[in-house]
Amino acid sequence: MMSKLNISLKLYSEGKVSFYSTDLDHLRELGLAYTKAPVFYNPRMKLNRDITISLFSSLSLRTAADLMAASGVRALRLAAEGNAQEVLANDSDCLSAYVIKINVRLNGLNNIKVNCSDARLMADKMSWEGNRVGYIDLDPFGSPAPYLDSFLKAVKRGGIIGITATDTPPLFGLYPDKLFRFYGVWGKKFPFHKEFGIRALIYFVVRTAARFDLVAKPILSYGREHYVRTFFSMDKGALASSDLLKDNIGWIEYLGRDFKVIKGKDLPEKKDNILVGPVWIGNISDINIAKRIRPISDEASDLLKAIIVEAEGPPLYYILDNICSSMKTKVPKIREVISRLKELGYFASRTHLEPLGIKTNASRKDLEEIIEKL
Repeated sequence: MMSKLNISLKLYSEGKVSFYSTDLDHLRELGLAYTKAPVFYNPRMKLNRDITISLFSSLSLRTAADLMAASGVRALRLAAEGNAQEVLANDSDCLSAYVIKINVRLNGLNNIKVNCSDARLMADKMSWEGNRVGYIDLDPFGSPAPYLDSFLKAVKRGGIIGITATDTPPLFGLYPDKLFRFYGVWGKKFPFHKEFGIRALIYFVVRTAARFDLVAKPILSYGREHYVRTFFSMDKGALASSDLLKDNIGWIEYLGRDFKVIKGKDLPEKKDNILVGPVWIGNISDINIAKRIRPISDEASDLLKAIIVEAEGPPLYYILDNICSSMKTKVPKIREVISRLKELGYFASRTHLEPLGIKTNASRKDLEEIIEKL
């Protein structure tokens, strides 16, 4: 085991900041995974941070908190690139907090406060003392479920919470029992499992917020590699939170080859097909807000463009190669299928969640007929 008193640090740069964190190359040489880093940093999550900074600065938010800050890179970038007036960088590991202080001085920033405390205790303290922030980030190892109650109450009215979930196997339906235990959703793995996971997460957040008479409305959602992420605008109101649930909660009936979205919080009448839920069936991104976001990187720009296009479509998607496999036919070019769907008057777009995913209000039968003619 690597001693925290004898760690190897490396100077990294991301965005407009430089910072010290565990030397990941040295960690690999020792045969250890990046998750074992004494001071954690995951370069693969740069897009996650790019989108956060883009959204924060574009919506003119002022105060922020990262209560699981690790190396502090997100907090540093919020202060240096997001034009934040004040940022709280907290970590439960005091070695990480010490390194964050070094990184703050390295970048000459005077608008970051560093603290060492349990994330939930810190969020509860912020709420209790009335020191809520305009933006808070919840990006834990695994599920955000154990932290959500505390974090929701630490956001100002009109503020935003960004939530990442890396426990995608249960969210995607691979572990149905854990999905139900953590999120209160019955599910299985389907071809549209990535969007199903996002909708299960949104349902859980909206439902949890409603317990405190808080309105958590999804404004931007996406999935990437090993995680899904949704940003929520936060407001207060018992009636508004009830209405949000009534208008946007439903079930998905899987018909074997096709699917049907059923609105309503009550369990629909039992059918022979697979029924899963309850899940969020409303919009998972707000087009108007997404259009206001000024991306700070090419990758963030590409993702936002994709989100805006597909946000106009219906819930869920089909996967072209899955359909062709069942039809025992070759896979046509996806752009040709989408073009034909549009010619016939259907909504059709790609989805960023799957390379060959198609979001459309056409039926599976309609798609098969188009594929046969191409």
